[in-house]
Amino acid sequence: MGAKFFLVLLLVSLVLTGCTTVQKGAATGAVVGGGLGAIIGHQSGKTGTGAAVGAAVGGIGGAIVGEQLDNKFCPTCGRRFAGSVQYCPYDGATLKTIDK
Repeated sequence: MGAKFFLVLLLVSLVLTGCTTVQKGAATGAVVGGGLGAIIGHQSGKTGTGAAVGAAVGGIGGAIVGEQLDNKFCPTCGRRFAGSVQYCPYDGATLKTIDK
């Protein structure tokens, strides 16, 4: 069990190193949600179903949280926007990512 867990953690860390904040949030949410769903599903005899539902819900939730963390700003007017916005709706400038 310990070797499998370590391998999963290693693979997840390799996948997350080059991703955006939204992708990292979705992947982390899916892994955590899948694990919790498997535990809850195991109690009712449906481990696989619980893991699938937990991964889906966790992935969606993680992506939403990741998008809120991935902020951008307008270099012209200084306003901040969510990561999904590409251009400033006030002056049309291309938004820049805020370095954390």
